[in-house]
Amino acid sequence: MAVPTGEAQVERPKVASALGERVRAARRQLGLSQAQLAGDELTKGFISQLESGLARPSIRSLQVLANRLGKPLDYFLGDEPLAAGKRVAFHRLAAEAAAEREEWSEVRGQVGLALEQSPEPRERAQLLRFLAQADVADKDPETAFERISAALGVIETANEPAEAAQLLYTRGAAYSLMGQLVAATEAFEACRDIIERFEVVEPRLRAKLMVALGTIYRRLNRTTKALSAYESALAIASRSSEIAMAARGYMGIAVSMYDSGELDGAISNYRRALELFRKVSDTEFELSVLQSLAAVHFEQGEIDTARVAAERAMKRAIEVGSSHWAAVAEVVLARVAIAEQRVDDALRMTKHAETILAGSGDELQRADALRVMGAAYETSGQAANADKSYRTSLETYTAIGDHADRSAAAVEYAKVLRARGEIDAAFDMLELARGSTGRR
Repeated sequence: MAVPTGEAQVERPKVASALGERVRAARRQLGLSQAQLAGDELTKGFISQLESGLARPSIRSLQVLANRLGKPLDYFLGDEPLAAGKRVAFHRLAAEAAAEREEWSEVRGQVGLALEQSPEPRERAQLLRFLAQADVADKDPETAFERISAALGVIETANEPAEAAQLLYTRGAAYSLMGQLVAATEAFEACRDIIERFEVVEPRLRAKLMVALGTIYRRLNRTTKALSAYESALAIASRSSEIAMAARGYMGIAVSMYDSGELDGAISNYRRALELFRKVSDTEFELSVLQSLAAVHFEQGEIDTARVAAERAMKRAIEVGSSHWAAVAEVVLARVAIAEQRVDDALRMTKHAETILAGSGDELQRADALRVMGAAYETSGQAANADKSYRTSLETYTAIGDHADRSAAAVEYAKVLRARGEIDAAFDMLELARGSTGRR
């Protein structure tokens, strides 16, 4: 057999030898024989070859050795830059997939593992963005702002326009969480400007952005802009309910291949899983936009159009098995029922929707349901129940920091109180609508 020549060919044995020397040193430090270190999972012959630089272990085998020797995995792989680069890619993809599933503790864990590998600036920016998304989900916008600023500081917008746009989108989401709608609008519109100026081909980001802008425009009473944004976002097509299951299958394959040391295969399967999770999330966009369109049509006084849109949203939610979005659509249908003097139907729908939304933890939509419930009770002449529903709705908006919707609900409740002749109470509600705290 010819002796291998060339720098690239001799580098691998050098790396294997260095790894073997570390295993030998750690084993001797603990006073273990090769057989003792091998245990039941490995063999003495394998340990001997490994320490001599004649064998390269899989990631799973190294994990076994690391556990027995009391060393971190990086102790053995610290001088393998290619493996480190692949591990960064793997953990980055894993973090992105976890973000799509909104499993934020998993996101933080995967990002932490990737950051330990000293990633390149572009990947570091992506990882910081995932952490910022987790911060927003955990209602910690201040930390999110810090991470976003740090991420924008390590990339050039001209070189990484897609990532810069993603970061600005996340900044807009953080401002939205704080109820700073003007600042959120500026961030989202800056994101849109980058997408258009650099012709970023990211249709999914465009859809997310249009949903966000539609929501902000609606809350700022820019109804025409809101409708236009929502209709653009509705171009995202619906997807099969089997997608999530298939994605989890690819994830299982990816993890198995990673454990066996097949990093390229693991990364490839994680990419497939991620694409499928993105499609699942697209269904969420579709349902969100359908509901928002129904609500905007109702606010414009287009009752029949609102009913059709809400029924379409309800049907689609049931098709994909989303009780949450079915409940959100039910709230819009309850508004329609009140407008059509079907108060009993409205009360039934709002009570059912509020229960579902409370169970799902969506306090914003639950507050909306309580607000509509208050209107239904008032229409039916049940003033005490109307007061309770309105006030619980206002307390919920306050608790989640949604001052814009709280102001709208307070104005609505003030009109109810004024119609009853309760002028002082109505004045209190108007004060609440105007101020950051107000009186309740």
